[in-house]
Amino acid sequence: MLEEVFTGYATPILVSGICLLALWFSTRRPSGLPPGPRPLPVLGNLLSLKPDFREQFQAWRKQHGDLFTLYLGNRLTIVLNGYDAVKEALVKNSEVFAVRPYAVVFDDLFKNKGVISSNGDVWKEQRRLTLSTLRDFGMGKNMLQEKINEEIRVCLEVIADQKGQKYDTNHIIQTSVSNIICSMVFGRRFQYDDPLFIEYLRRTDENFKAAGRLGGLNFIPFAKHIPGDLFLYHKTAENIAFYEDRLIKPSIEEHLKAFDENNIDDFIAAYIREMKVKEKQGVETSIGYDNLVKVIGDLFIAGTDTTSTTIQWILLYLTVHQDIQAKCFKEIEDNIGTQKLPGMTDKLKLPYIEATITEVQRIANIATIAGFHGVTEDIVFRGYRLPAGCIIFPNLDSVMMDPAIWENPGQFRPERFLGADGKFTKPEEFIPFSMGKRACPGESLARMELFLFITGLLQRFQFLPPEDEPPLSMEPVPGAVLKSQPFKVVTVPRN
Repeated sequence: MLEEVFTGYATPILVSGICLLALWFSTRRPSGLPPGPRPLPVLGNLLSLKPDFREQFQAWRKQHGDLFTLYLGNRLTIVLNGYDAVKEALVKNSEVFAVRPYAVVFDDLFKNKGVISSNGDVWKEQRRLTLSTLRDFGMGKNMLQEKINEEIRVCLEVIADQKGQKYDTNHIIQTSVSNIICSMVFGRRFQYDDPLFIEYLRRTDENFKAAGRLGGLNFIPFAKHIPGDLFLYHKTAENIAFYEDRLIKPSIEEHLKAFDENNIDDFIAAYIREMKVKEKQGVETSIGYDNLVKVIGDLFIAGTDTTSTTIQWILLYLTVHQDIQAKCFKEIEDNIGTQKLPGMTDKLKLPYIEATITEVQRIANIATIAGFHGVTEDIVFRGYRLPAGCIIFPNLDSVMMDPAIWENPGQFRPERFLGADGKFTKPEEFIPFSMGKRACPGESLARMELFLFITGLLQRFQFLPPEDEPPLSMEPVPGAVLKSQPFKVVTVPRN
């Protein structure tokens, strides 16, 4: 009898033991890695992280140093902290650290296409063509400035229509910034009340808010099959399919039908021209229809939400800090007046405006982590062994809020970006767009948009907090980027 009982339980006990041993080995720290907090089986260190993990990362940096190891699920993750470590990895060792590591969500949704999530020759070819095309269409030139100012004029009219009533600026700003990308990519802009465009913006915002939860699937991928769409994977995929099928692909088809190699006036036309060149040459290339769809999506991700989110943060800080808003307007009034919209040639005349924008970028720091990086091969970095296949998190918050670089980093003080002569100065440690080969390709466009939008808005309106609303919150909403809490303002015309 006893033998039968033992035999009946032996197999499940053995299987359970093997499973527990496998789980232990899956998060067992190999020798040579940076130190870090002790992980749990299966979950690793996930339970220690809040949606806004900046404070926890600061604590672990103090405890373990500039490099520390985490297990997110069973994925080995190395966090880089401090300007020197981030620069050494992303710039000095850029060839090794420029790869995107395997991540089930990105592979499923983007399939190594486009710019943001691709690798290897696909990434190099798509990035090269995207950057050269954007330069050709006015990145940093007057043609692009005219497109931005055209949109700002419409934005100012919409704000004027609020007639002193309190309102949320988010939809107005998001629509304006998205329309700039539309003009560059599609060759057209949308009306603010266009149903398709409103639905696109809603779904895009939904995806950005879901990104933090969705990213968890990269570390516990089996959870994708749990009923209920807990990680919002299926909702995100549905939203991506919506704007690809309803917005991007129809526009590409229209361009293909009307293609004229002598009339290349937007990004899609330029990309199609390159597609046809490659077809004639008969060379192996990634430049084709499917990659064009993903590149356009990447341009909207990189050029819309991050810029509109930054503008929202700037308006929030200026609404809370009326004294700084007054200084900004005084500089505009004294140096360029209020009769015509500002241009990029006015930038040198407005150092306090530029310092204010830069300080909000630093303190709001909307991109806490500079994306998922990896290493192409086993590497010894700063005395530690980083194995190929691990995930690298360059922690930009550790740079932008480092008290060793910025005195009282939690204080909002634009003057820190002004020299003794009153001119704008930017330390090399200011890296909101990251560094190296995976740095944001739309940095020049974003800088132009931020300057022209903020200067144009402050030139025409004063932004005030509504008297009947609670005090405005500076706490961020975690997600793919750190957004501000929803807030309302009252805008008063300057004259």
